[in-house]
Amino acid sequence: MDNVIKFILIIILVILTIVATSFGVANIAFKQAEVRVKSWQAIGYIGNAQDYRQALRYADDALFYHPGHNQYLEIKAQILEWGADDNMVDRQTALQHAKQLYLQSTSTRPTWPATWAALAMLKWRMQEFDSQMVSFLQNAYAMGRNSPEVKLAFQQLGPVLRDYHPQLFAPLEPQYDDLLKIK
Repeated sequence: MDNVIKFILIIILVILTIVATSFGVANIAFKQAEVRVKSWQAIGYIGNAQDYRQALRYADDALFYHPGHNQYLEIKAQILEWGADDNMVDRQTALQHAKQLYLQSTSTRPTWPATWAALAMLKWRMQEFDSQMVSFLQNAYAMGRNSPEVKLAFQQLGPVLRDYHPQLFAPLEPQYDDLLKIK
């Protein structure tokens, strides 16, 4: 009987070790992708096509070893956005894929405001001014009005909506005024 228990414990430990290793490898790949995105943010553009492809591979590796992880989904979405902005890939296809990744992230982490803010900003990039954009901004505000990402989204999108899409701005005006302390 003792041998059976030992065998079961060994199997459990092996399985846990494999899972932990998989998650560790995923995190290393994520960090590599994140470093590239941060460097692009610092300089304002992607260094070269090889750097873009490598970042995308890292994001794909992270998702391979830990599928559905929210941060990994979002870093891939950010990489796709950068690729679209720097003409590394077809713009509409990349932005649509990024949107799907962000939405997948919100399905399991609906209370993270930065994701909602990113979705609203993405809608702007896609030139999709609609009720969904308003919903994304409202969710961002409700989940974290003091978040820097939420404030930035309202600062950048608020004037555009107010000036060019007043019917979309109207339901957001109280939140916009609150965030920008306009009375």
